[in-house]
Amino acid sequence: MSVSNKTLLKDVLHVMWPLVFAMAANTLMMFVDRLFLARYSAISIQAAVPSGILAFIALAFLQNVTAYSGTFVAQYAGSGARAACARAMGQGLWLAVLCLPILAVSIPLGDWVLELIGHAPKVLAQEKSYYLVLTIGNMSIPFIAAVSGFYSGLGRTRLVMVANLIGNALNIALDPWFIWGGWFLPEMGIVGAGLATALSQFVVLCILLFFVFRERHLGTLQRMKVAFVFKPQLICRIIRFGIPSGAHVFLDCATFTVFVFLTGRMCELDFAVSNIAFSINHLIFGPLLGIAMASTIVVGQRMGEGDTSAATRAGWISLGLAAIYVLLCVIIIGLFCTPILEIFLPSDATFSRDAYFALGKTLVAIFLGWAFFDAVNMVIGGALKGAGDTRYILRAIIVILFGFWIPALFIAYFYWGIVEMWLSLLIYVAFLASAYGIRFVLGKWKNIRLIDSTATKGNP
Repeated sequence: MSVSNKTLLKDVLHVMWPLVFAMAANTLMMFVDRLFLARYSAISIQAAVPSGILAFIALAFLQNVTAYSGTFVAQYAGSGARAACARAMGQGLWLAVLCLPILAVSIPLGDWVLELIGHAPKVLAQEKSYYLVLTIGNMSIPFIAAVSGFYSGLGRTRLVMVANLIGNALNIALDPWFIWGGWFLPEMGIVGAGLATALSQFVVLCILLFFVFRERHLGTLQRMKVAFVFKPQLICRIIRFGIPSGAHVFLDCATFTVFVFLTGRMCELDFAVSNIAFSINHLIFGPLLGIAMASTIVVGQRMGEGDTSAATRAGWISLGLAAIYVLLCVIIIGLFCTPILEIFLPSDATFSRDAYFALGKTLVAIFLGWAFFDAVNMVIGGALKGAGDTRYILRAIIVILFGFWIPALFIAYFYWGIVEMWLSLLIYVAFLASAYGIRFVLGKWKNIRLIDSTATKGNP
C-alpha cells in the first residue's frame, strides 16, 4: 500500500530542512566572501565571480558524477539493502580519487581560458590567483560529495548540515583575517579569501570521514574491506547514470560562465552590477538547492521501494515547498532591494550611484522573475535524477541551450545590451522548466531501474 501524502510530507521535511540550512550556510559563506571582496576592492569583486565560476566548472562535472553515488544509496536504502549503501559510497570514494589528476590538469587549462577571455590585466592577475587557490581547495569536494551522498541517501542529513555549518562558520571567521591580514599574517586579498574557503572545505571532509569510520556497518576491518573494495560493475553503473547528471550541471555552469565572461567585456558598470546581481540571486539559489537535493533523495528512496505513486507525490510536495520558499524570497528581496544593493556598492567604484541602482534594480527584477522557473528546474530536475532519468535531463538542456539560448545571448550581446542578455536568460530558464515539468507529468521516468536487484543482496 502506498504511503499517505502526510507521511511523504514528513519524509521530505525530515530530509529537507537540514539540507536547506546547510545550503543556506554555503550561500551565506559565499555572500560574505563576495561582500568582503566588494568592500576590499572593485577589482577583487570583478575577479571573484568569473574565476569562482570557472573553478566550479572545473569541479562541477566530477563532483556531480561522484555525488550520484548518493542517489544509489537512496534507492538501496529504500529497498532495505543497508550493506549495498556502504558499497555505493565506497565506489563514490574511488571516483573521488580518480578526480584528483583531472582537477590538477584543469589548473593550467583554466589559466589559458582566463587569458583567452582577455579581462583587464589587473583583473586577470587576481582571477588567476583566485582560480589556482580554489581549484587546489576543491580537491576535497569530490570526497565530500561521496560521503555527504551516503548520509543524505540514508536520510541522515543532520550530520551533513552540522559539518557544513562548522566549515562555513570557520570560513567566515577566517575571511577578514586572511584578506586584510593581521597578527602574523600579511594582507592577502583575494588569495586570502580562497585560502579560507579551501581550509573550511577540508575541515568539512575531516568531520564527515570521522563519522564514516564509526558507522555500525563499517565497524570492523572485514566490513570496511567489503565496502571499500573496488567493484567494477557497480562503479560502471554509477558512472553510466552519473555522467549525464554531471554533464548537465557542467553545461549549465559553463553557459553561465560564458555569460559572465561576456559581461566582463562590457563597461565596468555592467560587469560589476551583473556580478553583484548574480551574488544576490545566489541567496535564493542555495537553499533551493537543498530542497532539490531532498527531492532527489526521497524520490530515490520511494523508487527503491518500487512505489512510483509515492515518488510522484514526493516530487510535487517538494515543488510546493520550494514555491513557498521562493515566494518569500521574492517578497523580501523585492522590498529590500535598495538596502541590499547598497551593501554591495564598491567603495572605489568609478560609476555613479544613480546608474548603479537603476541597473541593479532592473537586473534584480529579472532574476526574481525567473525564480519560480528555477524552482521547477531544480526540484523537478532533482526528482527526475532521483529516479535515474539523467539522460533526458541532459538531452533537454542540450537542445534548449544550443537551439535557443546561446544564439539569443550573442545576439543580445552584439546588438542590444546587458538587460536584454538577462532577459534571454529568463526565457531560457522558463523553457527548461517546461521541459522538465512535461517529462515529470508524462511519467516515463517511472520505468527506469537504477539499481540492480541482485546487488541488494548480502551484507559486508
